[in-house]
Amino acid sequence: MALPSIFGVTIDSDGAHELLTSPEVAEALRTAAQRVADTARAHGHRVTGGTTLPVEVLTEPPTDRASATVAVAHSAGVGMEARYGLLKRAAEANGFEVTGLHPDEAG
Repeated sequence: MALPSIFGVTIDSDGAHELLTSPEVAEALRTAAQRVADTARAHGHRVTGGTTLPVEVLTEPPTDRASATVAVAHSAGVGMEARYGLLKRAAEANGFEVTGLHPDEAG
């Protein structure tokens, strides 16, 4: 099924669905997420107990598309992100554009 033409471009929704749920796209997302996580871990931030801040790559069971999430699996994660922008900087260091995390970036 094709979606209506927008600006002269018609999107094949079945083809887009096939692409977004493909094993190749899922693997590319996991690889990119792993690079971001590795970059974040390389900063060596530690929690109060002295252990290294755990940064994990999470892949959810597929729904309507492949996905991967990089998360700090510790209650200190929110503070680390607020203070150091740990995940934001790690994503940007790997070529990703991150927006919308701060009120002055909205809009």
